[in-house]
This record gives sequence, structure tokens and C-alpha cells, in this order.
Amino acid sequence: MATRRHRRRRSRRAQGRLPASPATAAPPRPAILRLLGCDGERCEETTLTDPAALAAARSRWPVIWIDVEGLDDGPVNALLGQVFEIGDLALEDATTPDERPKLEVFGHQLLVAVRMVRFDDEAIVTDPVGLFLGDRHLITFRDRHTHDGFEGVRQRIRSGRTRLGREGADHLCALLLDAVVDGYFPVLEKFGERLEHLEDDAIDNPTRDALGRIHDVRTDLMTLRRALWPTRDVLHALGREQTPFVGDHARQHFRDCYDHTMELLDLMEGYREISSDLRDIYLASLNNRMNDVMKLLTVIATVFMPLTFITGWYGMNFDTASPWNLPLLRFPYGSLVAAAVMVLITVAMVAAFWRRGWLRRWH
Repeated sequence: MATRRHRRRRSRRAQGRLPASPATAAPPRPAILRLLGCDGERCEETTLTDPAALAAARSRWPVIWIDVEGLDDGPVNALLGQVFEIGDLALEDATTPDERPKLEVFGHQLLVAVRMVRFDDEAIVTDPVGLFLGDRHLITFRDRHTHDGFEGVRQRIRSGRTRLGREGADHLCALLLDAVVDGYFPVLEKFGERLEHLEDDAIDNPTRDALGRIHDVRTDLMTLRRALWPTRDVLHALGREQTPFVGDHARQHFRDCYDHTMELLDLMEGYREISSDLRDIYLASLNNRMNDVMKLLTVIATVFMPLTFITGWYGMNFDTASPWNLPLLRFPYGSLVAAAVMVLITVAMVAAFWRRGWLRRWH
């Protein structure tokens, strides 16, 4: 029963965080807004303490990136919707924790919903990331528990390797989606290590714990599959179709992200086949171990059959006056002779089993 509860909790963690009970639910914390504004020459990065400054920042910078950390701050979301003219339905899609990756056009903006992967207590968790792409702005919504996978993009902007003021918000969107996709590679590398250890356990030590860990790997791979397959369709649409607010230069980056996604899917499908093979290996190893146990018990029973016959025959207590009585009844060392005969029979049978190869597996 405890194992079932653990698996149910683990399955729910794989889809998102466990909901808090109404009695212990804490009030939502204010969202953190990070603003990065760029023109043709420089970029400026600040953390907004007053969300009302968004309108001034929008008019000041040719290209701005607003990173919102926190999905449940209703006033901030409403203010963002008012300043950037985002509808309530679009905001709801961007801030829904279990939103499926998709691409939607809402009037003068483009919504790209993807999922970012991370480890949580050795379980795979995919967190939602919503991106609103406009003509001169990009707004990203992330959960507070999400690993900040965009720090590499920020470092690239700070070092001047990317000029967002000249390349536009669509190029920034391509960089962020590339960072999301690249975050899947180290996770899948850990899967390779886990599968190697599981293969050794499935062959040498096929226990229930090994079977449970194989099942966990398959569950995590299914979680990744549910996140990657629709992401592939999103990147295909951004890279191959005429999409609003996406230029030709950014479309090339989206096609490169699409190729990375296909590489991830191929690697993931290979791991899924390996996990299926591991389950078959586990069952085969378990059957072999059971056959070995049955063989050992059969050999022991076979060895004791003649010994049981001898001791049973001598235990019938015939009258010693009859000429047809058992031998050695009146001999002082008869019991020792009988014991020696039984030892010789045992050694002879074990040697015969060994020559036939029935005992060499244990050797």
C-alpha cells in the first residue's frame, strides 16, 4: 500500500506540484518582474518594484523583455494585460500550470506555450513557460519553482553577443526557446546513466526494487514525450510557416530548434525501447533465477532419495533369527558401514551431476 501511495504522489509530481490543502494554503506571493530593455547600442536590466513603470519602459526602449516569475499574481497579470493589450483568455492560457505546449495568435500578439524540464527528488517535472511575442516586446511567464534556464541568454545579452535592438523580439524568442530545448539534453544524459545501472541490476540482481525503478524510468520518459511532441509541432510552425511577428532571420533559428527537438525525440524513443528491453531482461533473469532454485532443490531431493530408501529399509526392525534379515544387524560397526555407503552414494551422484553440467552454474 505504501508503494502505491508513493507512486501516486510521484505521478502527480511528474505532472506538476502537489496541490496544497485549503487549510494550509498560503496566500500568493507577489510576482517578480525583470525588465530588460535594448536599443541599437546598449541594454539595461532592472527588477521592477512598481509594475506601473511598465508603460514608461515600453515607450522608452525599442525592444523590451519582461520576465514574470510567478503565475498566480492576479493584479500584476491584469496590469500586464492592460499595458500590452493582452486578453483575459490569452493570459489564462499563459499562466495555467498544466497548459499543453501550443502556438496561438491573439490579435496583435503571438502566444507560445512550452514546458521546461527539471528534476524534483529524482522525478522528472515539466513546468509551464508562456511567451507573448509582440512587435517590439516579449513577455515570459514562469513559475517560481521553475529553474531559471534563461540565465545563459541573459549572459549572452550582457556580453554583447546578441544585439536585440537590431535583431528584434522574435530573435529573443528564438534564443529562449532554444534554451528551453537545450535543457532537455542533460536530463536525457542522466537517463542514459540510469539505464546502464538498471541493466546491471536487471541481470545480476532482479529484485522488486529494480522493477520499480524501471517503471519510474518509463514514467519519466512518458512525461518527457508528452512535453516534447507538441513542442516539435510548435517549432515546426514557427520555422516553416508564415507566422505574425516572426522574420526570416528568426525563422532560421526556429528551424534549428526544431532539429534539436527531433534529435531529442529520437534519443528518447531509443531510451524507451531500452527500458522495454530492460523489463524483458528483468523477467528473463527472474525466471532463470527461479529455474536455478528449482534445479538446486531437485538435485537435493534426488540426492536424498537413495539415502531415504536405505534408512527406511533398515528401520523396519526385522527379527534377527530369520536368514532373510537385513545384513549388518549383528555387526558392531554396521551403522558406520551404512553411513559410509550413504556418503559414497551422495558423492557419486554429485560427481555424476557435475559431469553432466547440472551444477556448473553455481560453480
